[in-house]
Amino acid sequence: MKSSFARTLLLSFITVICLQARNVNAQATPSADVSQALDRKLDSLELREQPIADAFDQLGDSVGINIAASEEALSLLPWGDQTRLSKVTIRDASVRDALTKIAAPFGLEFRVENDSVFVDASKPLMRINRRATWDELELLRKCNTTAYTKESLDQLNIRYRITSKVDAPTLLAEAASKQAGGTIAKVLEDAAGSLGWVWLPNEDHIVIKTVQAQIANYLSRRVTIKYTNEPLANILLDLADRADTPINFEAGMMLKLPQNSAQHTSLALRQNSIRQGFELLSAHTGIEYRIERDGIHVGLSEAIRKKDGTFGSLPISLRSPYVGKLTVPSEDGTYTFDILLREDDLPEDVLNYRKRIIDEYIARMRAEMSVKKAEDGE
Repeated sequence: MKSSFARTLLLSFITVICLQARNVNAQATPSADVSQALDRKLDSLELREQPIADAFDQLGDSVGINIAASEEALSLLPWGDQTRLSKVTIRDASVRDALTKIAAPFGLEFRVENDSVFVDASKPLMRINRRATWDELELLRKCNTTAYTKESLDQLNIRYRITSKVDAPTLLAEAASKQAGGTIAKVLEDAAGSLGWVWLPNEDHIVIKTVQAQIANYLSRRVTIKYTNEPLANILLDLADRADTPINFEAGMMLKLPQNSAQHTSLALRQNSIRQGFELLSAHTGIEYRIERDGIHVGLSEAIRKKDGTFGSLPISLRSPYVGKLTVPSEDGTYTFDILLREDDLPEDVLNYRKRIIDEYIARMRAEMSVKKAEDGE
């Protein structure tokens, strides 16, 4: 049974890897037509006052390409997808320059993928993790348009959410001085990143905090989602994707979990945080997780780790369900032993035989139900 499960899991991972490889190859080759369209000069184009998503549509229609803003990016703007663009007139500029002119003030950026242009939230905007205020967008615009110098960085109101055990301002200043230059936003991104930190606008100031603290903030997002009898790995991957966070699995962990937990896990979240989802899965499946600089790491809990690789002493909640009973008479015939059997206790051929018997009896019951309904005139 375990060898069959291992082959199934391996084939699943191979399929995922192959699909991902095809997607990467597709994304790595933007359409030449789209790139040419973005470089086309616009003699004159007037974008009326309208929701920003409509402005992207109008710009794309003017040169015959699809420009689409993601729902997530729009949800981070002050008025969501109803955030409006003021009237803009574009003269003697490329579509690429016009798109930048529209997107940048809102903390947005764009990428070309296949035959479309997609508008996404920039990293600092995404880190706000809620609707940005107009003041925050203005601060972000200033960082994106002001060249970095020590003096320009010193003029910013920067607040550090870093342990007091280190001199965070000095470390950031030293890291910034080693960068190749560029805008304040670029230097902050590179300098903070080299220290394992991130930055984002907050009200009238810049916040510097650890990558781990930012991941924890992403995990605070509330979601409503239901998973029913799905592979545990798929659920974890989906939750991590909803948190815009990489996830890393301990090697071979799914093979060491009870098959019922690894392949048939259910979870329902109703306006709960993503982190609560991870906590519930930890409590009921025997995994544990931790937040590291490079993402969420998932492994086996101490309750499951055993030197001999068996699961005999697992908590009842982590074992597979009971599926049968053996009645063994005593030698003198005066009493019997009843031994309950779990799914993990039975070999695969016996489980298949059990399933076949169950299917046969279900078919008989349905046939009897049909006859009964016919007799009752239903």
